[in-house]
Amino acid sequence: MEIRPTRMFKWAEVQEDLGISQKQLQNFIELGILKPIYLGNGWKFSQQEILDFQKDYAGLDVSNYEKAKDCKKIVDAQKKLLQGGVS
Repeated sequence: MEIRPTRMFKWAEVQEDLGISQKQLQNFIELGILKPIYLGNGWKFSQQEILDFQKDYAGLDVSNYEKAKDCKKIVDAQKKLLQGGVS
């Protein structure tokens, strides 16, 4: 697959590429793990958003809502540390 950060994916494409259900994708959006953009006639996801998700959540278990919620906290804390912040 050619990497084009500006390429936009529809819901069904993201579900298929990540191998997840519509409910799992909705959970990721609700938790702020993935952030779609409304363009034209629906919500779409940038290729860069998907690549960042794969990098940030590598090795983590986001298989259900509670696990994804816990992993979001871990990823947010890691990002904050990288930016030099302390909480």
